[in-house]
This record gives sequence, C-alpha cells and structure tokens, in this order.
Amino acid sequence: MPLQLPLHAHWEEVLERGQLLRDHLEQHGAYVRHQWESQISWGATPTTGDGATLRERAYELWWLRKRTEGCSRSSFDKHYGSFIQRLDPRHPFSDGSLMGVIESTDPHGPTRKRLVNFLRELSELCGASWNAPLLDPLQMRGRRVHHRDQPFFSDQEIEQILHNAAQRPHRGWQKVLSLMAVYGLRPWEAWIAEPSPSHRDCLWIPVGKKNSKGTNPPRTVAPYHPEWVQTFQVSSLLEETAPQLNNLAVAGARTNQQLRRYGFCLPGDGQTSYGFRHAYARRLHSPLHRVTDTHGALFMGHTVAAHNKAYRHWIEGQADPLESLSLG
Repeated sequence: MPLQLPLHAHWEEVLERGQLLRDHLEQHGAYVRHQWESQISWGATPTTGDGATLRERAYELWWLRKRTEGCSRSSFDKHYGSFIQRLDPRHPFSDGSLMGVIESTDPHGPTRKRLVNFLRELSELCGASWNAPLLDPLQMRGRRVHHRDQPFFSDQEIEQILHNAAQRPHRGWQKVLSLMAVYGLRPWEAWIAEPSPSHRDCLWIPVGKKNSKGTNPPRTVAPYHPEWVQTFQVSSLLEETAPQLNNLAVAGARTNQQLRRYGFCLPGDGQTSYGFRHAYARRLHSPLHRVTDTHGALFMGHTVAAHNKAYRHWIEGQADPLESLSLG
C-alpha cells in the first residue's frame, strides 16, 4: 500500500505514516504481524542518509508512538529514552547490547519485566530479530516481583496539609491540593475538574487518561471522606483559578515542587503528590466506606483489572465467601 509521500520525504515522515497505516490495519483486523515484519525493515546498515545511528532512529520512532498516546517528553525519557540510550549505538539490537541493558536492572523488580516487554516491542517495530530463548527468561517469569510500597498521606497529614495551604495567599494551589486530597485525582486532572452537573458534591473529569490501549472515558468522582467537602470548602474552591501551566504534562512536577516548598514532602521520604491518590484508594476500601473494587475503579479512572493490580491488598472481601449463598 503506498504511503503517498514524495521521494525526498524525511525518514520521520515515513515512519509516522507507516505507523498510522499499521494502526489502521489493526483497527480493521487486516494486520498480519509476520507479513508486516517481512516487508518493514531498517536495512543492514547502522546509519541513515542523514547520519543518524540506528539507536537514534529507534529512539525517534518509539517517541513518535508514545507521543500519540499522550506521553510527555519527560515521562518518555524516564521510562523509555534512558534505556534506549544505553543500547550500543551501532548494533543496538544485538544480543549483547540488549542483555547488558536488561541485566543492569533489578531482577526482582517491576522495571525488569516492563523493560523486557518494551525492548521486545521496540525490536519488532524496528524489524530486528528478538532472541526469545536467550532474552525472555531474563524477565524472571514465575519469580515474585517485589513492588515498592506506595507512600500515602494519613488523614491527619492531609488535614494538616490543607489547613496550612489555606493560610497561604495563593488560592489556586489550595484548590489543586484540596481536589487531589478529597477526590484522589491525578495532578493534571485537578486543572480540568468541574462540578458534576448531576451529582451533588461530586466532580466531573471531562477528559480521560490516554494509554497504549486508547483513552479512558470521562468520569464522575465521589468525595471520600464526604464530610471533607464542607470541611475544606471545596465548593468555593472550585470557583478559583488553578495556577497557570504551559502544558498539563508538567502538572505533577509543579505540584511536587509546591509540596516541597510548603514543607509537605521532605527529601528522602519518597512522598509525592500521588500520596493523595493512594490515600484516597485506601479510604475507598477501608472498613468505614467499603466501596467495591468496580466502583473504586470507576471513581479513580481505572479498569477493574488495573485497579485490583494496584490496590488489591487494600480491598477487603467477605470473611466467608459462601456466607451470601443460600444452600438450604
């Protein structure tokens, strides 16, 4: 199928158009992986006509893909770009190059598993071979992954943070911190949140989070604890203007900076603005509220599977799963 590009088109244009074509084929059920890979290749030489190395081309190709999914440049460099830069510049997809990057990570950590999956996808996208028998076992499948603890603010810490923020002259930051604390919002969501048109004391998030599988739908978010809406005067704060941002992608960094400036996140404690969100999840599933995992996922903008994966150890079930059944 022609890409409808001139012969002098830059390679980035070719890659982007090719990715659009692949996405179109996948959406219509016409994408056949082995056929696609047999026709798409980087060629045998490690450099392009413009002097870019194969590693640089791989970096730009993956950035084009993640950018369309809503990934910010800083997040991309942290989770993908930094690993691509560790690959051998001339032979980035050689076994030695890939193994070196994979084995530089903790074999028991979640980064190792994500990295192997990412490098496999990148290799396939670039038309390079993937030595599955050698590289796949490095994922440590079947081994227990030791996830880091999720730092969270206690109710007392949240009340102190919001009390101190209320003493500050900038009402915009008071709004952002209060919405994140009461409703468990992601940082950037605090900038776009609106009062729910149909549910009292709830928020409406008009734009869902983008990810590799698409975009989550808009959602309504309920407050937990509900009494905090009045305690922290959320209704009046919603009328305030949030601090100005050039791009919502920097919302998290700006919020973390503000928390540190206020003295709420101390160096070395591992705490970030996501401490509000993790605390919200704990409150949802606490004995006080006992929100179901399905409703919790809806409130937090997750799929049920993603919500359970992140917060399953906080979701309490029945002591006896058979007690609700009628066996008489």
